[in-house]
This record gives sequence, structure tokens and C-alpha cells, in this order.
Amino acid sequence: MDSLSALVASMGLRGQVDLLCRFAGAWSVPQPQAPPGQVPYHVVLAGAGVLEVGRLRRPFVAGDLVLFPRGAAHTMRHADGATMKFAEVRRPLGRLVEVASEAPLSDFDVLCGTFELGQHHALLLEALPEVVHLRTHGRNDYAGLHALMHTMRHESLQASPGGDAVIAHLSAALFTVVVRTLMDEGDLRQGLLALLMDARVAPALAAVIAAPAEPWTLERLAGVSRMSRASFARHFAELSPVTPMDVVTALRMDLAARLLRETPRSIEMIGEACGYTSRAAFGQAFKRVHGTSPAAFRRQAGETMSATKV
Repeated sequence: MDSLSALVASMGLRGQVDLLCRFAGAWSVPQPQAPPGQVPYHVVLAGAGVLEVGRLRRPFVAGDLVLFPRGAAHTMRHADGATMKFAEVRRPLGRLVEVASEAPLSDFDVLCGTFELGQHHALLLEALPEVVHLRTHGRNDYAGLHALMHTMRHESLQASPGGDAVIAHLSAALFTVVVRTLMDEGDLRQGLLALLMDARVAPALAAVIAAPAEPWTLERLAGVSRMSRASFARHFAELSPVTPMDVVTALRMDLAARLLRETPRSIEMIGEACGYTSRAAFGQAFKRVHGTSPAAFRRQAGETMSATKV
């Protein structure tokens, strides 16, 4: 498995499609700041509008995919920049809620969803720009991305058995393709993804992702990348604002949070899987990163999942 695939697999990424919005006439839809770890996204299926993020205004047209890695507040508007409120109708539609203006025919259709990575994936999210805006219309090299977007729409509009599982897998695929596209286009010059793209340090990062429990040291990481300790540290610093061992700890803590949330393993076993030989050492490292103990994190995660199911 390649490094990006292993990284995405380690996240336990979950995705959902929430709304199909169909607007006509003058409309304006504000979106508040999303909670940490949630990445809202919009897929424009038809028509044109304006997307505002802070003072930045940009065209928003059919074939566009926009996501907000740090959940930035934003507003979607009519192409003329309307600010007036409008009457809307909400109704169930397959696995979605359709939100439509009262006008008989829509001239702007957009699919709205969320990728959920959890608060513990800050290292990855910080590597991405505040707004990712990809334009797929007329781009043959975006054919796979375009196909994924429309398959997600199709599955979301159905009530077929297994649809939730299909959408979850499609969401992970869509997020991965977006990240890969940014990597291919060279838009990521610093952070975790820049490290994965760099041929010199990528082998060390891939080794940590594949085996986080190994007793990693700066010397050993440099050896995996076939570099001297000093050269490895210097080159790493050019691509990342944090040290190699900070990245090792962050990847371990990402894994720990996922295992605490998704498995019944004991805290001791999870600590060992993340490279810690004692529960105390694991607890101290976990609290430094997450601000709470492993036991409290697991309890809070369980309460959140229970509340979501109600």
C-alpha cells in the first residue's frame, strides 16, 4: 500500500451527503464555521453562483468541487450577489434532505456534504489550504473526480439497501482523489502532504505510517531515507514547521484516537500499538496532544456516537 493510501486508511475517514439544494431567483445561504475535524464540501451540479469566504468572492459553477479543510464559514449566493432572504421548502429525498426555493424551476443545484476526520487529524488538515476549489468542467484529467461526484449524487438520491456503506466508501475515495490532485498539481509546499511528496523524506514517513509502534528516533528515520541525521533534519525543516519526532507523535496519536473510538481494545494494548511500553507514558503523550486522558477520550467518543444514533 502506498503512503497516501495508508494515511487515508489510518484516518477512519467518514463522509456523508446531507443536502441537495435547488435554488432560483434571488437567494443567499450562509454557512457557519464547522466544528473541528469536520470538512464541509459542495459539489455544483448545475447553474452558477458566487461563493464568499471572508472578503474573497469567487465564481461557483457547474462541475466545481469546493471543500473547507478547517471548516471556514462561507456564503453561497445568487450569481448577481443577492443578499435578500428567500422562502425555502425542505423535504426528504432518498438519503438527502432537499432544500429548494419556492420558484418552480431551479437554476442552481448543489450537493452539500461533510467529511469527518475528527479533531485529532489537525496535522493533515493544516497541510491543506483554507479553501480547496477544483473546477472539473471540461477537464479530461478530472474525469475520475467528476465521475465520483455524480455517483455520490446518484447513491444519495436512492433508498437502496447498502447505500450508506457505498456513500461512506465513495466519500473516502473522493477525499483521497482531491488530496492526490492537489499533490499532483504541486499546490502543497509544506506540511504532512508535502513530506509525502518529497522523494528524500517520504520513505521515513511511509515507514512510520506503516509501523507506528517501532522505536523511532531521528537517527533511524534518517537511515530509512538513506540520509545523514543532519541532512535529514535540515531537509525536513524546509518542508515542515514541526520536527520529525513531532510528526511521529502526531501520527501515533491519530492512530490512538481512532483505536479508542472504534475498537474495544484495552488502553494498554492501544498504547503498545502506538509505540508506548507503559500506560503512564502513553497517557501523558495522549493528554499533551488531545488535552484529555485516553479513558476520558473514549468515554466522550462513546457518548457522541450514542447521541448521534438517537
